[in-house]
Amino acid sequence: MLLSTFRVGPAWALAALLSGAPMAAMALDLSVQVLDREGKPLRDAVVVAESTQSGQRPAPPAEATILQEKMKFVPAVSVVHLSTKVRFTNQDTWDHHVKGGLVATGNRYVKPDEGYAFRLAGRKAERPVSSNVQTYTELGPQLLGCHLHGSMQGHLYVTDSPWSAVTDADGRVKLPSVPYGPVRVRVWHPDELVSTPVTAVVLTDALGPVKVATQIVARRKRGDPMPMSMPGY
Repeated sequence: MLLSTFRVGPAWALAALLSGAPMAAMALDLSVQVLDREGKPLRDAVVVAESTQSGQRPAPPAEATILQEKMKFVPAVSVVHLSTKVRFTNQDTWDHHVKGGLVATGNRYVKPDEGYAFRLAGRKAERPVSSNVQTYTELGPQLLGCHLHGSMQGHLYVTDSPWSAVTDADGRVKLPSVPYGPVRVRVWHPDELVSTPVTAVVLTDALGPVKVATQIVARRKRGDPMPMSMPGY
């Protein structure tokens, strides 16, 4: 696999020696910006950092929530730790299904005959909202859908790294308390047609935001604003 490497000076090492702090225990927030094929910010990209350096790891949340609301999965893209339970909740007044399974690049189910599916009743005033909790044993991206409403799609990425997040509208994430030293940055996006190469960085106090260029062209999602002009009009 291709690696892009950024290296910076040893200012962090000098600071550690002067302060007496163990180098392995030092950590820093890692800022990453993901760009699409045209060099524009790419939202809804999953960013995962991997480090083999010693030090304390952030504790993953015990539970995460994905809503079915207004015929959409909210958030549209989620990333969770392998140990995190995921609660699916139907906020609409009509029934939905949740079906899910691992997918390969191009949103193709890896095991079309496997995966999971369950029904969530629509919200009614006289009863609690319908929800179901899922746990996961396999790493990687999952496609979420609804048997009753074929246009509903969402994505869930399962990782065993304690540093992961989904990019905002500016294509940015900030991963807290990553140990100083070598770090591998992985990027995944639902619309990718080829895998984005891993980016290798050396995290120090001199390292600025890491930019990851991709070949991804994000498809317009329902509810997104239309472009100001369209070819041929």
